Formats: sequence, C-alpha cells, structure tokens
Amino acid sequence: MLVLATVLTACEATGELIPGDETNSPDAATAEPPPILVTPVVTIGTETETATPTPTIPDHELARSVLQVRIIDSSTFIRTIRDGTGVVINGDEGLILTAFSLVNPYTASGARAYSTIAIGVNTGNGGDPTLAYEAVLVAANSTTDLAVLRLTREYQGAPLTSGQLSLASAKLGDAPIIEPGDKLRLFAHLGLAIESVDSQAVTVTNGTVTGRRGEAALPNTSRLKLDARLPYGATGGPAFDIGGSLVGILVPEHYNVSSPVSQLRPIQLADELIETAHQFPRGEAFLPPLIAAPPPAGFGAALIQDGSWVSRPAFAENATNVGNQLDLFDYQRGFLSETQTLYFEYAAQGLAPDALVEERWFLNDVLQDSLSSSYPWPGNGFIIVADQISVPTASGLPDGFWRLEIWVDGTRRATSTAVIGVDPTPPEITNATFGALASENGRKLTNAVAGAEQLLMFFDYSAMELSRSIRWVVFYNGSLRYQSNEVTWLAGDADRLWIGYTDANPIEAGTWRFEFFVDSQLRATNEVIIP
Repeated sequence: MLVLATVLTACEATGELIPGDETNSPDAATAEPPPILVTPVVTIGTETETATPTPTIPDHELARSVLQVRIIDSSTFIRTIRDGTGVVINGDEGLILTAFSLVNPYTASGARAYSTIAIGVNTGNGGDPTLAYEAVLVAANSTTDLAVLRLTREYQGAPLTSGQLSLASAKLGDAPIIEPGDKLRLFAHLGLAIESVDSQAVTVTNGTVTGRRGEAALPNTSRLKLDARLPYGATGGPAFDIGGSLVGILVPEHYNVSSPVSQLRPIQLADELIETAHQFPRGEAFLPPLIAAPPPAGFGAALIQDGSWVSRPAFAENATNVGNQLDLFDYQRGFLSETQTLYFEYAAQGLAPDALVEERWFLNDVLQDSLSSSYPWPGNGFIIVADQISVPTASGLPDGFWRLEIWVDGTRRATSTAVIGVDPTPPEITNATFGALASENGRKLTNAVAGAEQLLMFFDYSAMELSRSIRWVVFYNGSLRYQSNEVTWLAGDADRLWIGYTDANPIEAGTWRFEFFVDSQLRATNEVIIP
C-alpha cells in the first residue's frame, strides 16, 4: 500500500512584517488603505529546498483582497456557526470567491443553517478583522466546493449603494500551468474556534504543490495537493502564485474545525460560477439545490460523532509516480473488460492514532480476502491513500461490480463501487415519502405540513453505480414551481436519500408533485397532498 501524506516541515519563516497604520477604517471604502500587516506563519517545504523567488506583488498588497467570512445564526441568539476566508474577485461589484462548504445555507436536516453572512475586513493595524459588510450567496457548486458571494449592505446597517464599493481585487491567474513543485502563497484567517490563537489577523504561508487529484464527475484536475497543513479557518482562502495571480481556492476534504486544509481547487473551476455571479440579479440571493449530503458509507452505516472523516473512494484507469506520490488520472467508475489495473484513492482525517484501517474488497458482493488489507493509522491529521489492485494476466480483473469498503476500528466509514465490463440495470427510485425535516441518518423526522420552510422527498435508490447527474422538477397544483440545476451524483450505488424544495415563502397547502431525473431520464414521479 502506498500511503500519501501531506508533510509539514518547519523552516525559518521568510515572510516580513509590514508596518501598519491604525487610522484605516472599513467605512472609508474609497480611500487608499495602508499596507495590511501580514503575519507570516511556517514556511512549508524541506530543509534543502532552494530559496523562494522574490514575489512580483508583495504579500501585504495581496492581503488587501483577503477577507474573513463569518456565518452567523441569530434564530435563538447571535452566534458564529462557521468561519473561514474569502477573496475579492471584483471590488466594484463586491464579489467574493470562497468555499461552498463554508457558506452552505442548509443543515443536515434540510432547514436553513444561518441568517447572515458577515464579512470581516482586514485593517492596516495587523489586528483582528472588523465586521464591515453583509453578503448573500449568488452562485455555488457543491461538487467543486466553490461559491461566490456579493456584498449587499453594511454590517447591521444600510444597504450598499451603486458606486460605494472600491475594494482591492485579486488578479485571476491560470491554474492549468501549475505543476508539482511550484511555490504558492496561501492566505488565511486561522479560525475563531482555535483557542490557542490570540489574533485573527490574516496570515500567509509559503506552500508547494505536491500533486494532483481528480474525480470521475469532473474533467481534468479537480484538486491540487499541497505540502501545507493550514487550520480550518483557511477554508475558502486564496492561493496566489509567485507573480501574485490567484490560481486556486483552499478547500478542506471535509469542513471541520479540528481538521487541516491542505488542498485547493484550481481557479478555472470557478470560471462558470464567476460568470453566473456577474449576471445574477442584484438584491437577490441564490438558493442551491436542496439535497441530502449522505456520509461516504451511506445512511445505513453507523453515525460518526468524533469529527473524523473518510472520503468515498475514487477509481482511475491510470496513474503516475510524482516523487514518492501516486497521482491518479482518468478517473471514472466504469471500466472495460480485461482491465488489468484498477487504481483507487481516498482521504482520511482526524482518525485516532493507531486506529485499524481496513480496505475490504468485494466482487459481486463476495469478499476478496486476497485483495483486502489493513494498516494502523499513522496519526497524521490528514492523509491521502493511493494504491492499486491488478492482475498480470491478459484477461485482466474479472468482470463485475468491484466494491471497496473502508473500515476503521470495526466500523464501515466509506464505500464506493467500480464497474468492470458489465452494464448495470437501469436506476430504480422507490418507496418515496414526503416530510419537512430529516434526521441525521437521512430518515424522515417530521411530516410534510403547510407553513414549513421546505418540502423534502425521501426515497430508496439502486443501480446508480454509473449515474452522473440528477435533477428534479416540482409542481404545485399542476403548475411548475421549481426546476433544480443538474446536481453531480456522488451518493453511491444504493441507499436512501432525500431531495427538496424551498424558497422565500412557506410551503402552501395543496398538491405537490416531484419529478426525478437521472442522467436526463425521468425515473420517478411522486406527489403529496398537504392539507
């Protein structure tokens, strides 16, 4: 087994403290701000690496485009439920690029998660950012974990007027030219939940690209691996190249305050979102499709409450060795007969030291002992595991459904299926019911009622191994009420799931009908009458 870990080696910090000026105010949006005091943290790399080239644009200039994002819920009392970082991509329009996992508007139950997206501005005194603005979500993609916000009003104050904003903007770069070994500058706020941190001032870390990752649902490279392990507050933060161009957004494997951030999404994956945000009507907020986020092992597995995470395994046809790492490419879930090698990878974070990790392989539901393996968790905060199964004969791996399950200390934590040489039966959607809220295990918690904020449809699904996307259409009393965007299918081959409908108004009494499509094919039609 090849276990690939992002490695953190502390060297002498090369950043420089930039003197600040405490007279700057976030209200003076049109004034030229003083340099941001940037706190350099650990320089990432090896003891023998060559010196980092002199940046074209200094850190304190890039830091002007970096903001803190705080997600505030005031339904019971005012509290910050998530926090992270964002970067201004259009200062005149007030557009901010960040991570979707930070600003996801829904809870696991399907209800709204928060009331306000507050934006903290870094002043020139090197201290904590000052909450200056409120923003709304205007574009999002849960698959890429990217989102665009728009500033709409002063924090707890008046709406912003046209021409009022003039924020420093990041220059968009060209992520496809980034190669392993390239140096990046990673900007972040450390995170409010870290008790040992005295200041939330913006920090910069020098990092190095160590490899690439991908997904069957996305073309080309979908993640860049870093040797840096940043605190959770880096979620949504920008990665600049040495020249000062924005080349990526820092994203976690799974948002958690106890887990590090050590990957980024290349900036080209945000191109469509940025274009959508420019065209989105001012004064309105975007509501992404309302759908359950099933755990990687499915809703039938045991609930995990300790904050640890194992991602759903991904499969690929090819791989390359980069240093001591295995980089997969040609990600997919369906493979031809006579496939000789099946590459796979998954990520794990926050597991207990020396926990027993098992890789259990099944062919057509029969356990393959000779291919299965186990190892003790090495205790790192975050690791990407990449390996392969193969046969030397020309006939290749037997045709069938190859399921990989990842178990930790006797509990199934993730599962995924690769299909070799066979065509699955068409997907089936059965046993649909309706409700208003979901439980943590994906079951209906409350019935569908008039006045609820959302309407959820629960259903069983099967034969979804090779499905790529879903969408749903909602009718109210025979009239079209809602059409979702296409949603990338990441939920596995068979389980139970829910999708939903919500908007600014409560659910009304009447007849509601959901039509559910898989890869553009209508697979289910179900309705409920709400008295």
